[in-house]
Amino acid sequence: MGDRIKSSAEYKKYFKQNHEIKIRSDDFMKLGEITKTIYSGQIISRVEAKEDVGDTVLAEKKVLIPKAISAGRVNHSDLGTVKIKKEVDNGRITKRGDVVLKLSTPYDTAYIEECDEGLVVPSFCCIIRGIDSNKADAEFIAAYMNTDYIREQLKSKVAGTTMAMIKISDVKDLELPPITIEKQRLLGQAYSISCQKQDLLKEMLDNEQTLINNVILKSVKEAQENEQ
Repeated sequence: MGDRIKSSAEYKKYFKQNHEIKIRSDDFMKLGEITKTIYSGQIISRVEAKEDVGDTVLAEKKVLIPKAISAGRVNHSDLGTVKIKKEVDNGRITKRGDVVLKLSTPYDTAYIEECDEGLVVPSFCCIIRGIDSNKADAEFIAAYMNTDYIREQLKSKVAGTTMAMIKISDVKDLELPPITIEKQRLLGQAYSISCQKQDLLKEMLDNEQTLINNVILKSVKEAQENEQ
């Protein structure tokens, strides 16, 4: 894209200049207009069982803490757990097709797949649910919201304030570019494949690091044994 685009107006200008069709301002859709619900997650302290004060533990739930949202997906190895004293509202439990956004920097976004269902979303995140599939693709939205362009927009919402968390109204006002639903789906699929590749590469690098560590430690142990 060349120089970084800082504002919504600049983005619209860029889009008009780089597409053959004429783009009108009202062609941009607001996220809040094409979704059924966008709301914050569960305040964990309200449902957490504190055994030291006599709370009865109803169940133990996995929590989608912000750390577990990375590269557009949920990292299950980083999930938290909480013992609850009462049922969590179903609206704050992940479902396939949801998009979950961190409300604080770096504003990472994750697309929820079938294997990610049933996680408690905390109040540090918001849930985007019920996206109109005739107008927008959920995976594309997750991909688009992970771009530097959207991150910069969200950062500008809290610039000059003491609070680094964005408001739900800010999320609802985010604008989506006028890309056809067919192209959105292709881009969403491409992003998903890219995320899978990144996960695989990360796993390979982690394994490589473990391997070299083991080789070094084995050599150190052998050297110590030879000295004896």
